[in-house]
Amino acid sequence: MKRSRKDPIYRPDRFEYLQALLTEYCQTDNVGDKHEIVANLANFAYNPVNHGHFQKLNLLDLFLDLTDDEDLDLRRMGVMGLVNLSVNPHYRSKISQQSELILPLLQSHDTETLISTLTLLYYLHPEGIGDANIRRTLEELNSKSECSRTNNLLVLLLRTDTSSS
Repeated sequence: MKRSRKDPIYRPDRFEYLQALLTEYCQTDNVGDKHEIVANLANFAYNPVNHGHFQKLNLLDLFLDLTDDEDLDLRRMGVMGLVNLSVNPHYRSKISQQSELILPLLQSHDTETLISTLTLLYYLHPEGIGDANIRRTLEELNSKSECSRTNNLLVLLLRTDTSSS
């Protein structure tokens, strides 16, 4: 398949645009602007064409930093950015090494943050969760949760035979 100059991978301004978003995020004190910028970056993380740019700009670190932000919306969007990046093996490996930042999110009372965290765990551990402490936490969540979306993800995470893990 021949690519054209209209193909987004060839757009020379993509890196500069992402860089401008990051700069604006770092320079603004307006919380609403920060929300909008992080939401945009999390959405851009879904497209593998952007992953090289994200690596150059260290945007993974921004999403990781947001996992313990006081602002619930920023924390939620940070996790969503991690979920979107986790489809890339490079990022999946780096995110896996940061479990101390991810696991506390399992205690979140915000349904969307919890669902995104469970989705991230599923992408990081498609074969199932072998760690006994994490499994115990997931089992406790499963016994308490009344949300069908959360329960469905928990079933997926707990279903797999992890005896080889």
